Amino acid sequence: MVEVSEENLPKKHHHHWKMRLVIGLIMLGLSFIGLIVSDIRQDGAWTYWRVMVPVFALLCLFLSWYLRHKQLLKSPATIWHELIQWAGLALAVYLISVFVNIGLIGRFEAGLVVLILLSLNTFITGIYVEATFFVIGIALGLFALAAALLAEYLFSIMLPITIAVALILVWIARKKF
Repeated sequence: MVEVSEENLPKKHHHHWKMRLVIGLIMLGLSFIGLIVSDIRQDGAWTYWRVMVPVFALLCLFLSWYLRHKQLLKSPATIWHELIQWAGLALAVYLISVFVNIGLIGRFEAGLVVLILLSLNTFITGIYVEATFFVIGIALGLFALAAALLAEYLFSIMLPITIAVALILVWIARKKF
């Protein structure tokens, strides 16, 4: 009779939901900090969201690489497609910088435009690469709307939305696998 131990049993495939969750929560936290920056110092939003473009790009590209490396992502988009997509966003932000420098649009408005473009880019990455980014893109869009329309009630409305999005990320990360 052959003795069966846990060591001899096939190991279950670990699904790396924790990495998805960590990256999603980092992006969500950085987005909420951006709301605070936008509320406290409107001109600071311009600088903050421009800095967030490469940060979000690196986070998205890292998670994409990580999931591909672990062979958990079978997306038709390659890492090169993603790099080009993020480079396109960087070029759009550069064009907005030109508009700000010549005085065509203000710094606060430019910050909102960059936030909306970042939202769209993250959303599209969520469609083609990883669903976590889909939810983050929607949250960024809601943050842009809130920053523009709800400045007086920004934190009382956006804190519950941020918590709800964090819970949705946990649900997606756990459900997906």
